[in-house]
Amino acid sequence: MRRFALLLLATAAHAHIGSPDVFFEGSAGPYPLFVTIRPPTVIPGTADIEIRTSAPDVRELRLTPTPLTGDGAKFAPTPDIARRSKDDPQFFSGTLWMMTSGSWQVRIAVDGARGAGKLSVPVPAVAQSTKRMDAPLGIALAILGFILAIGVVSIAGAAAREAQLSPGIEPGASFLRRGRRTMAIASVIVVAALYLGNLWWTAEANTYDRYIYRPLNAAAAIGNGRLRLELSDPGWLVTRKTDDFLPDHGHLMHLYVLRLPEMDRAWHLHPEMTGPGVFDHALPPMPAGRYALFGDLVHENGFPETVTTEFTLANDLPGTPLSGDDAAGPTPNAARIVFDREPTYRVGKPTQFRFRLVEANGEPSPDMELYMGMPGHAAFIRLDRSVFAHVHPGGSVPMASLALTAEAKANPHSLHHMGAIPPEISFPYGFPKPGPYRIIVQMKHGGTIETALFDVDVTP
Repeated sequence: MRRFALLLLATAAHAHIGSPDVFFEGSAGPYPLFVTIRPPTVIPGTADIEIRTSAPDVRELRLTPTPLTGDGAKFAPTPDIARRSKDDPQFFSGTLWMMTSGSWQVRIAVDGARGAGKLSVPVPAVAQSTKRMDAPLGIALAILGFILAIGVVSIAGAAAREAQLSPGIEPGASFLRRGRRTMAIASVIVVAALYLGNLWWTAEANTYDRYIYRPLNAAAAIGNGRLRLELSDPGWLVTRKTDDFLPDHGHLMHLYVLRLPEMDRAWHLHPEMTGPGVFDHALPPMPAGRYALFGDLVHENGFPETVTTEFTLANDLPGTPLSGDDAAGPTPNAARIVFDREPTYRVGKPTQFRFRLVEANGEPSPDMELYMGMPGHAAFIRLDRSVFAHVHPGGSVPMASLALTAEAKANPHSLHHMGAIPPEISFPYGFPKPGPYRIIVQMKHGGTIETALFDVDVTP
């Protein structure tokens, strides 16, 4: 078997790489909402929620956190009332506690002039880091601890030396010796307590380290023109399965392949699972070079993960022509995707990224089609690959996760686009940090999937 390449390498971050915030646009009954959720970085921790509505008649928003699946989803705590902005009556905010790692949801209940409405937004909540103490605070506590230790030793010595003497009587030599012995013993006890306390603190920190999210590992191998991806669990909290994935837009994995280092070519592929944690796909024609892979998956409990790895092709790969939902770009067709840019893009600002598909004459494309059940797909990638997010017109929530919410189960048709497909599309998203980004956008018309690449510079 001739091998074009073999590389075993894997690094990643939870869900969308380097982009933990959740962006979602949907409706709670008759009330359109644009929801931004910033999950906690430590568990237990609080999630920050921001909600903007275009409806002027919303009276109140109530927020409730529950697990996405299981018995916990049936027993919701008392909801919190979202705070209405004094400056903008259509903007609400709130915070919610998320007590364990896993797949959560924020339930939003709306009360307004047109009645009540409900919406649930899935949120992957994981410990992303260990919070470190600020240096000034650490120094201050160390000084106070040293003073306290000296005080304990001094008090013990004074008690042994003078506690049995009448007021005004100076201690004799025997009392002085007893005081020095007691201070020596107290010093040993204090040092031992500090040492054992440090051991306990280190053990607790090491225990918490197990809660810090570790993504699934991915190993890529190329042989006979086929890609083989093998997933493995590096160990995180409880053992994860590598064969419990839900189909998202009809596929268990959405795999983006980008040519390095320029990222000037992109492929959106859909490998099939051939065994537990093993995915296989015939590669299309590709030139020799290095490639980065980002694979989106959703577990049966709604928890999304993105695995990433690389492979290298030593020679040009003849490959197999693309088929089905697989696509590559940028496409050289006469039709093109136009990006309606804003003057600037800033870190952390939720934004609607708008695109249009036009024909060679500049007119809107008349024969739009759904691409895997959606008017379009987009991926936002920082050029150093520290950020990757696969986004839909509804936001960054995978449809497989959204389908597990109570509202979606009650009305599964709400997950699908209804009516004519417009040649315009928008994606709600916010950049997590400054720097250069590439946006991959895909839209479908007349049986053809168009792929376009755009560059954006994000200011701090």
